[in-house]
Amino acid sequence: MPSTPLNAPTNATSEPTAAAPSISVGGQWIVDASGCDAKSLQSLTTIQAICHDVIESLELKIVGVPQSHVFGPPHGVTALYLLSESHLAVHTYPEHGVATFNLVCCRETAVWDWETQLQSRLHASDVRIRHLRRGAWAEAIAEVDE
Repeated sequence: MPSTPLNAPTNATSEPTAAAPSISVGGQWIVDASGCDAKSLQSLTTIQAICHDVIESLELKIVGVPQSHVFGPPHGVTALYLLSESHLAVHTYPEHGVATFNLVCCRETAVWDWETQLQSRLHASDVRIRHLRRGAWAEAIAEVDE
């Protein structure tokens, strides 16, 4: 499976030339898939399989038992994974053909091919990935010191 960095410039909202935080606590990847197949978005099995593949391929560790909720047709599912590296949450909206994923990780880089996987497994017509660096920047530290 080809991999694309989550912070690839084609989908990133942060500027590739933006300064790195002086204190990094990792990153947050916000992934929105639209134009998805409604039945796939109602399938907790499908959503859990995607989450497990993300977690396994990134070698993240699940803490405790993942939680999920099925809202029932025409609505979707919610799943939440507590990770030793932070968390992965997903919400689906079959009535709108949308799935939203939020991966927060103490790593600065996490590579998973969201676009190909969500196009293949949810039949998404569009996948948008935004990456936020989390931490403290030199300017913020200077303000605290004053």
